[in-house]
Amino acid sequence: MWVNSESVGRALSMDIDTDYERPNVETIKCVVVGDNAVGKTRLICARACNATLTQYQLLATHVPTVWAIDQYRVCQEVLERSRDVVDEVSVSLRLWDTFGDHHKDRRFAYGRSDVVVLCFSLANPNSLRHVRTMWFPEIKHFCPRTPIILVGCQLDLRYADLDAVNRARRPLAKPIKPTDILPPERGHEVAKELGIPYYETSIVAQFGVKDVFDNAIRAALISRRHLQFWKSHLKKVQRPLLQAPFLPPRPPRPVVGIPDPPPIDGEDPDSLFCQPLCGDVLFLLQAGATRVFAHKVYLATSCSKFYDLFTMDLGVAGMEQEGEESSEGSEEEEQSRRGAKEQAGRTKSLDIDKEGEGGTRGSDSLLMLQQGSLRTSQSDNALPARDQHSIGPLGAGRALLGWGRGFLGVYLEMVDDPVTGCPRLMTVVSMDDLIQKGPFQAVLQYLYTGHLDETRGDLMQVATIAELLEVFDLRMMVANVLNRESFMNQEITKAFHVRRANRIKECLSKGTFADVVFRLDDGYLPAHKPLLISSCDWMAAMFRGSFMESYIEEVSIPNTSCACMRAVLEFLYCGVLTPCPELEPMDLIILANRLCLPHLVALTEQHAVEELLQLSVKGVDIDGHVLAYLEMAQFHNAKQLSAWCLHHICTNYNSVCRKFPKDMKTMSPENQTHFEKHRWPPVWFLKEILRKQHTKRGWCFWRHPSSSAPHIS
Repeated sequence: MWVNSESVGRALSMDIDTDYERPNVETIKCVVVGDNAVGKTRLICARACNATLTQYQLLATHVPTVWAIDQYRVCQEVLERSRDVVDEVSVSLRLWDTFGDHHKDRRFAYGRSDVVVLCFSLANPNSLRHVRTMWFPEIKHFCPRTPIILVGCQLDLRYADLDAVNRARRPLAKPIKPTDILPPERGHEVAKELGIPYYETSIVAQFGVKDVFDNAIRAALISRRHLQFWKSHLKKVQRPLLQAPFLPPRPPRPVVGIPDPPPIDGEDPDSLFCQPLCGDVLFLLQAGATRVFAHKVYLATSCSKFYDLFTMDLGVAGMEQEGEESSEGSEEEEQSRRGAKEQAGRTKSLDIDKEGEGGTRGSDSLLMLQQGSLRTSQSDNALPARDQHSIGPLGAGRALLGWGRGFLGVYLEMVDDPVTGCPRLMTVVSMDDLIQKGPFQAVLQYLYTGHLDETRGDLMQVATIAELLEVFDLRMMVANVLNRESFMNQEITKAFHVRRANRIKECLSKGTFADVVFRLDDGYLPAHKPLLISSCDWMAAMFRGSFMESYIEEVSIPNTSCACMRAVLEFLYCGVLTPCPELEPMDLIILANRLCLPHLVALTEQHAVEELLQLSVKGVDIDGHVLAYLEMAQFHNAKQLSAWCLHHICTNYNSVCRKFPKDMKTMSPENQTHFEKHRWPPVWFLKEILRKQHTKRGWCFWRHPSSSAPHIS
């Protein structure tokens, strides 16, 4: 069956007209007036169209608009929503919007009106002032017997963040100041003075819209009942009821975020290798003509070969044992030692073996790397055999001819520090004469940073020395570069850092390779200067040579526990925080702030908040802990923890005041001002509750149990 548009329009028109002709259905004309930009049209759309908007949509540039009355003829949904039942009376509410300009002629809109809704903005005192001076006299002039409802709009701005609101508004808009926000008392005073009911609404919070128009309908029906007293269905209509006070939503807890670690302004591992501050190992290359300084802890935690070398016993017993082993060695050991020397002797050319006499070097290199065999080239230039290695003046050392390829000997000696110039005890390692400085430094630099410079021209020499020193992951990275598969090096680098972090934790727990001891309140804790210098500017300044701590082995840090210092060292070494039962979060925040470690402060703040939340879930009262944390956190730059504590106190203000009245009174003036401004529930809400309790209950549709009446502190 086909239905044309004319028949649909005719049926809709007849449906509208039936509202006026239907028995016991009261049609109410409600005129909405008020200043520009107070929210009249938004209020009408919320009732007629069920429109919802966010606060930032409402803060967009205001364009004066008027909601068209012919929407009731055009839109069936609007017509259906206009029908309602109030106090058992069926009504059809017709809303009339108006311009807010004072000079406009609104006499047509006021004509035959049943009720007038007079709006003002709770964030604009001038709009409330105009209610007295302009709008109320105008309404009384055009419709003197029409009931009036006073409505305060934009209630959500009363508890909103005004700074964020002003940033979201148009650039030339007048900013909203805290003094512009009107409390409920101002609206009640004006309403009492004018003798009209008062309500508040918020389109954002969807609060008060139904209250306003239901009570506007009640006011219109009561006025109509005086004229049409014979209508029995109007006898049950009540007078406009009091509105329940609006409780703002509980502010969400601040989120404790972890910022990105700040860049190190001092010595990072790369620069520490280039300028070996606090170096403790010296490599002698080319018969001592070339000296390379380094740090044991970086090399040992990155390479097992260096770990075995630096943990080797260099005492007299070790020397005698080495002599016995060399004199009683089997023929097989002697042959392997000779092969090791021959292999080290091939490092002069550091080339890939040729498969045949006529083979080309370039065509075979990629194939051999793909097969995973990276070998040195044939060379007749073998290293000269050394029967013994000279021991340093301290008499502690041993020869390494049969221990590993490329190593000749190791001993202890007093060496002038390359940075400070002061003599200090170092481990001196004599390397084979044909190991070149550039490739060797590239290998050491990789052990420091885990990074390979892929643009180097001597990658083959670097790979060969890496194989001699058993740094196999670096050898694989070079092979990937030559095979044009550099993308595979990311996984190798990641595994390198994970492996080194685990070894650094082991060195921290056992004190291996420690070169400084911290004297603390409850004990001693060994540490490693190179790792401290490369991860903390404060430590770098202390050990750079300008202070006496650079030259002593025991450094005192007062007012610090071993648990806090161990947590700091683990953070500096590995970049993580591992809480323990003995660790006090506030003590760690104090120490981290003293050492200028904001990233550690943030991690500790997060740990402290998690601890408080866990206690709260278990039913433990945390108000005392929060009060103890607050001012200490503010003093030691724990801004996120102090913000969390302020939020907890503000949202539990009454209970905290009852439990700790003296502590609350001794708070700083800034904190007390913050509490008064941001406490929840707010003071105006508590005053509204008390005002409602003193009002006749017969007038009020809202009930609040007297036993649970809130306390105003």
